[in-house]
Amino acid sequence: MTTPFSARLRAATWDDHSSAEQSTFLADLTQGRLTVAAHTALTAQHYLIYEVLEEASRAMATDSIAGQFHDPVLDRLPALAADLEFLAGTQWRDLLVPTESTTEYLARLREIAFTWPGGFVAHHYNRYLGDLSGGQFVGSAIAKSYGLSGDGLRFYDFSALGSLPSYKDRYRSLLDSSPWDELERGRVIDEVKLAYRLNLGVLDDLGKVHVNPFTEDVVRQIMRHMNGHHTEDSLIICRAYGGQPEATAAVMSGMDADGIDFRVTVSGGNVAARVPWSQRLTSRAQVREEVTRMYHDARAELGLPPAEAH
Repeated sequence: MTTPFSARLRAATWDDHSSAEQSTFLADLTQGRLTVAAHTALTAQHYLIYEVLEEASRAMATDSIAGQFHDPVLDRLPALAADLEFLAGTQWRDLLVPTESTTEYLARLREIAFTWPGGFVAHHYNRYLGDLSGGQFVGSAIAKSYGLSGDGLRFYDFSALGSLPSYKDRYRSLLDSSPWDELERGRVIDEVKLAYRLNLGVLDDLGKVHVNPFTEDVVRQIMRHMNGHHTEDSLIICRAYGGQPEATAAVMSGMDADGIDFRVTVSGGNVAARVPWSQRLTSRAQVREEVTRMYHDARAELGLPPAEAH
């Protein structure tokens, strides 16, 4: 039995798909290691991309092949505009400055998506099938990491389509029934691979601007300092705010933008304790300020005399 084209396309581009999923920027964003400004910046680049892609979709609506993929219900531009206004205010259009890779991406779309049906379908597939699949995980992760719900995340809401698995099945059926010969199918596959690379370039560009301030190296450096010079401070913080008033020792075991983690000795055994920061931290300098504040507040909470600043 001949392998359906949609299955061949997925298999041929799997490595490219995996590379995009392993983007450092995307990993940091979905795991809450960046600020909401990074999400806003990605949303702005998406707006620029979908502005051209959806213009091409309207232009291709009457094409016998590409027109089958044109579906106004998929359009993301209104949702992206609403997200940007929520995230950045009424001046959100000031953020619509393409990165170098986005500029390259837009140029490629304008070069082929308005005149080559297969090329249009390749980019349409790359974006929308991605949005309906891995994009749903990205949206959920961003919602959880940055406390967003609805507003600011409408781009990821495809509820108007009904069942997403059913919609994707219908989409793949369109790919399978498209009357392309083997040469054209090869060209479409190559264009999808290019689309993945262009998308990864956009993520890489954003990653150069929005950097996780608490990389593993930075956290290890902070841990060495805390555990080498401030174990007594850690103990007092854990007694007051870590839920371990009977603790006899504490060492820092990790941290992120939202809190600091300790390994605490209680009754001869070790337990984990996490103390949240008073706010999400975005720089290493804030860690010292926050730990110092915690320490002095903890002393007061425990009824200990004030300590000298350190």
